Amino acid sequence: MLIAVIILSIICFLQMSYILYYRSQIREIGQQLTFISKHDSLKLLQTQLKPTEIYQLTEFCNQLLRQQREQKQELAVKSEEISTTIVNLSHDIRTPLTSLDGYLQLADRANDLKESHHYLKLARSRMKQTITLVDELLLYTKLQNQDYILAVEQLDMVNCLKRSALRFIDAFTEKGSEPSISLPDQAIFVSGNTLALERVYDNIIQNYLIHGNGDLEIYFEEKNDSLTLSFVNAVKESERINLEKIFTRFYKGDSSRQHYSSGLGLSIVKTLVEKMGGQVNAALEHDRFCLVLVFTKAGEEVEKWLQNSANRPF
Repeated sequence: MLIAVIILSIICFLQMSYILYYRSQIREIGQQLTFISKHDSLKLLQTQLKPTEIYQLTEFCNQLLRQQREQKQELAVKSEEISTTIVNLSHDIRTPLTSLDGYLQLADRANDLKESHHYLKLARSRMKQTITLVDELLLYTKLQNQDYILAVEQLDMVNCLKRSALRFIDAFTEKGSEPSISLPDQAIFVSGNTLALERVYDNIIQNYLIHGNGDLEIYFEEKNDSLTLSFVNAVKESERINLEKIFTRFYKGDSSRQHYSSGLGLSIVKTLVEKMGGQVNAALEHDRFCLVLVFTKAGEEVEKWLQNSANRPF
């Protein structure tokens, strides 16, 4: 009987010692967390005793600490991007507004009507640039809303491109270039949004007019169930294109910021095309920049019906 009591006492003593040590480990974990939180330390939790429960607890806490640090780093990067963006946008919007004010003052002081009209024309150009910058910023903000959905329909991607190209005839003439366009004669139908697709084409052409060199080549290809439109142009020697950032918001190949652009053009292109179920790819080979739009082909029955509808007299 005495031996049983002694054995039981030893077991109780060992159990109490283990519980007390267990509690000390939990207390130490709490102290480590307090230190890490107070000093913004990059340390992770460590324990001397590693029973299953303590090990799982420390691993879970260390995982949370790693996630918190990653989120903090991402937040710091985004904060820096926002600060840079605000500075860049302020510059991009203020510059044409400043020149607009200057041209209006010169027009007011002009000695003759011809000179006044010249400055007014320049002022209208700066006003248009400012409106374009603000419009792109508003559109980009709208597209970042996850709830924003485009109304998709079957449309003729070729006819849509022709309308966009016609709007830039004067700009092509001023640049001294003539686009080389190779498109099929028949209508090519895809699922998309007319206004969105025209905006995609407009932004791509605008990007060429600002950053491109030589003539713009546009050609169509049909591959299995996909339809592709490729926009190819030479790149100016001063341009340094980073393909990894080409679709990033506010990215500009022209780091000197000599052109009044928001840097949102291709980012908007990518977002709009993806919202229409397509893809956008970019490549740079031998100083030639290629932008490829990939769309899913409309079903044969739908395409046949649309073609018949287009040819049917009203």
